Amino acid sequence: LQVTWLLNTQPLDGVTELAWIVLDHLLLGRPSSPLRKALEDSGLGEETIGGGLDDELSQSTFAIGMRGVGSRRDVSRLEDLIMDTLAGLDSGGFTDDEIDSTMNTIEFRLREGGGGLRGMEVFLGSLTKWNYDLDPRDALVYEDSLAGLRDEVDRTGSNVFQRLIRDALIGNSHRVVLELYPSATYEDELAQDTRAQLARSQSRMTDDEYGSVVEEGKRLKELQGTEESPEVLATNPALSISDIDTLPIEYPVKVEANAFKSGIVAVSHEVESSGIAYVDFGMDISMVPFEDAALLPSLITVLNEAGTSDMDATDFRNYIGKVTGGVSASLEIMSVKPTGWEDDNRVLPGTNMRTMLFLNGKCTAERIPELFDVFTRILTDVNMDDAQDIVRNALKSNLSSKKSSIASRGHSFADRRIRGRYSVRNYISEKIYGVSSIRSYDSVLESLDGDWDQFALLVRGVLRKILDGSREGMVLNLTGDEAVLDAATEHAEEFLTNGLPLDLGRTPDVTPDFRSSPHPWMVSAEREMEEADPVRDEFISVSTQVAYTAEGGRLYGPGDEVSGSTSVVSHYLTTGYMWDVIRAKNGAYGAYSSFARTDGVATLYTYRDPNSPEDTLSLFADAADSILRDSESGALSRDDNAAITTAVIGTVGSLDGSALSARDAGWVALTRYLRGESPISRQKWRNAVLATSEEDFVDFARRLKHWKEFSIAVVASQSAFDDLEREMFLIKT
Repeated sequence: LQVTWLLNTQPLDGVTELAWIVLDHLLLGRPSSPLRKALEDSGLGEETIGGGLDDELSQSTFAIGMRGVGSRRDVSRLEDLIMDTLAGLDSGGFTDDEIDSTMNTIEFRLREGGGGLRGMEVFLGSLTKWNYDLDPRDALVYEDSLAGLRDEVDRTGSNVFQRLIRDALIGNSHRVVLELYPSATYEDELAQDTRAQLARSQSRMTDDEYGSVVEEGKRLKELQGTEESPEVLATNPALSISDIDTLPIEYPVKVEANAFKSGIVAVSHEVESSGIAYVDFGMDISMVPFEDAALLPSLITVLNEAGTSDMDATDFRNYIGKVTGGVSASLEIMSVKPTGWEDDNRVLPGTNMRTMLFLNGKCTAERIPELFDVFTRILTDVNMDDAQDIVRNALKSNLSSKKSSIASRGHSFADRRIRGRYSVRNYISEKIYGVSSIRSYDSVLESLDGDWDQFALLVRGVLRKILDGSREGMVLNLTGDEAVLDAATEHAEEFLTNGLPLDLGRTPDVTPDFRSSPHPWMVSAEREMEEADPVRDEFISVSTQVAYTAEGGRLYGPGDEVSGSTSVVSHYLTTGYMWDVIRAKNGAYGAYSSFARTDGVATLYTYRDPNSPEDTLSLFADAADSILRDSESGALSRDDNAAITTAVIGTVGSLDGSALSARDAGWVALTRYLRGESPISRQKWRNAVLATSEEDFVDFARRLKHWKEFSIAVVASQSAFDDLEREMFLIKT
C-alpha cells in the first residue's frame, strides 16, 4: 500500500520548499523519525516505501507506504495508521531537539553538495526550475531561504511544520491510495493477453498492411545495424591521446604509525574542505569467527540506531544530528596486495584481505570534540537492552529491500554471484551482500525472535572481541584543510589514548599481517565454498517480466600480470558489440562487459533484458569473435587507430572519474593505503592503457573465447527457467 499526496499546483516559495525538505526528514529521515517508526513498529509490513518528498517536478508529491503487507485487512489498518500518526503530529508537533537536529543535518547537506559529478548535479538541479521557465539560480541558492526558515522556526517553533501536515496532508483530498496485490498467475495472464492483443491487431489488418508492418520491422533492423558514415563521424568533436594527462590522479596522504604512542595508525589528507572535518575510525574484525559474520549487520544496526545508557535512541540520534553532520557505522571488506606486489598489477590470490568495522563522521572544526565523544559513546556505551525492535525492523527492511533489488537490479547480483565462484574473498563478499545473504537474514531473524537475550549477548560478544583487538589493527583517518587537521589532531590524542577501552588485564591477540598471510576467515570460508557453492550454472528465480543474464570466467590466474589494456578492450566491448547488438538491436535496456584485474575474471551481463536467457547467451558467444572480426577487417586500425583511441579515452575517463569531494578524496587515499597499492602500480596501469594496441585487443579476444571455468548466472522468472534448454541449478528467493 502507498498513499501519495499532491502538495501544490503553483510554484512554492523558497522558504516553503525548504520547510518541506526539513519536514520530510523529520517524518522519515531516521529510524527514530515518528512516521517511519510508527510504520516499522506496527508489524503490518516488511519495509517502508514511497520515498517521502519528491520535489523534482513543478508539482511536488509526498508518498509513504509499506511493502509486504500481511493481509487485505492490514492494508486498511496501515492507511489508518498513517493518517492517525500524522494527526498526532499535527496536535503534538516536534520537539526543539528534533527540529534543531534536522535543521543542522539539512544545512550540512546543502553546504556540502552531493559530491561526485558536481557539474551534472548543478545542471540537473537547475532543471527543477528551468524546465518551467523559472530562474534556474533559485534551485541552487539556499542561503536566503535557510535564513527565512530559521526565522520562522524561531518565531513559531514546530508550528511551521504542523501547518504543512495539517493543510497539505491531513486536510488535502488530492490524495491517491494505491493498493497492489501479488498474483501467482499474473505472468501467464499477461502473456496470454499480449498474444490476444497481437492476434486482434493482425486480424484487423489487410495482407498489405500486415506486410508493410513486417517490412518496416526489417528496415528498422537494417538501420540499427548500419554504421554512420565516416563523413558523419568526422563532424563529432574528438580528443586525441596527446590531450590526455599521462599522470594518474593522486591524493595527499600522510601516515603516522603508533600515533600519540597509542599503537593506532593515524592517516591524514590535507584537502580543501570548507572547514568541515571528515573522520573515519576503523577496527580490524578478523578475530570474529567467520561463523559469526552473519551477526555483523545486526551489530552495525545497533551502532547506527540504538541509544546509550543515559539517552534513548531518539534523543541520542537527535544529539548526534545537532553536533555533527552525521555519524554512521559500516563494514568494509577489501582485497590487499601481498607483500612485494605493491608496484605490480597482478591477479590477487583471493586470500589476502582486510575486514574492518568503520565509524564515519563529519562535523565543523569547532565540533570535533563532540564528534570524538559520539564515537566513544557508540563504541563503549551503546544500549542493546531496548534494541530488539530496532534490529528486527532494520533486518526485515533490509531483507525486503534486497529481495526487491534482485528483481530490479538483477545484473549486479548475477555478476557478484559469478565472481564469488572464483575467489574466496569474492565468495565472502557475495555471502554478506549478495543473494546468499537472504538465507543469513532469515536465520538471524529467527534467532532474534527466538531468544533476544541470548542473541543480544552474542552481538555484545562480537563488539567486545573487536574492541579488545590489537590496536595495530585500528586506524584513524582524518580529512580536511590545514586548520581542520590541526584542530582534529589536537583532539585525536585524547580519543586514541583515553576514549577507547583498554583491558590492562589481558594482552590482545596480535593482528595478522594481512599482506603476508591469509585472512583468518579463509579456512572456514574455503571449505564452505567448496561444499555449498561450486562453479556451476545457476538460475535465480524472482518475480519479473525481464531477465538479467550473465556469464563469466577466468581470463588470468592468480599471480598473472595484467595489463591496463584489458580495461580498454572491455570498455570497447561495452560501447561497441554489447551496445550495438544486444542493446540497440535486441532491446536490452543495458548490456555490459566487465573485467576485474584483482580476480582476473571477465563477465558479460545484461540489464532489463526482454529476450530469453538462451537467446542472450547465444549473442554473448559472439562477443570475442566480434573483436577478432574488427581486427581482421581493419576496423581497429582504420583512420589512424581511431576506434582504439576512442576506447582509450573512454577508459581514462572511467579511471579518473569526476572531481572527488573532500570526503571521497580522503576515503580513496585511505583505501589505497590499506590495500597496499602504490603510485607506481597506478602509473604502470595508466601507461598500459595509453599504449593499448591492436595486438592487445586480439589477445583479450582470444582469452575471452577460451576463458577458463566458464559459468552462467541468470535472474529471471520461473517461466523463463521452465523454458530453458540447458540444466541450471535453481535458487528461489
